[in-house]
Amino acid sequence: MTARPFLPLMAAVWLGLLTAEVCAGQGAFFDEGNQRYQAGDFDGALERYAQILDDGLESGELYYNIGNTYFKLGELGPAILYYERARRLMPSDGDLLANLELARSLTADEITPLPGFWLFRAGGWWVGLVPRGALVWLVALAYLVAMTAVILVILRPATALAAWGRRLAIAGATVTLVLGLNLAVRELGIGADEEAVIMAEETAVQSAPSDDSALQIFAVHEGTKVRTDRRSDVWIEIILEDGKVGWVRADQLEPI
Repeated sequence: MTARPFLPLMAAVWLGLLTAEVCAGQGAFFDEGNQRYQAGDFDGALERYAQILDDGLESGELYYNIGNTYFKLGELGPAILYYERARRLMPSDGDLLANLELARSLTADEITPLPGFWLFRAGGWWVGLVPRGALVWLVALAYLVAMTAVILVILRPATALAAWGRRLAIAGATVTLVLGLNLAVRELGIGADEEAVIMAEETAVQSAPSDDSALQIFAVHEGTKVRTDRRSDVWIEIILEDGKVGWVRADQLEPI
């Protein structure tokens, strides 16, 4: 399994959005959490990472490190949960994908996913093509270029620079539109499935939202990822990657 500390640049960009005082506090939690992880104090590392989450902050690197810590503690369900949360923020990270694949290979359920429709696969590839942080900067830069070019055309309409300004304005607007749409789809979760991870060691899957043992159709185990659909009181209908459908108690899983 691959473990790594938070990347200083990513932490700096993220924390740069906060006040200097908050930055200093969260930076201390980062450092101490990573130090405790490296020293083998995994419970202590989780405590420090949890303090960051309690402040309402998140990042792919934070979720990744929490997933690594739970994996070291042998808690497969939470490890996969946080790896999956990290993947939503940095879907192309090689270390993350490798660790997630390793963790999922250790789950008790052997599930063969159904092949997805090619259009949905292409859409998912497009949405996750650029890391979120880079995407935000690219959209901002393209918008800045487009606005600067428009101002140039307005102020110098009869010069040679105006012709270049028009080209830059069109290019910047196009890039802003395309990448901005990508960012909006990602941030708003448009078309994304509601997914969860089974947290109980073993949970019965029922054919209906009932505790009647006669209605049990199969069982799922800790770490299995499912899609969630309908809800009924304390019950949630789940769909496995191989197409199986059933009902489980809501307290047996955690949404990604």
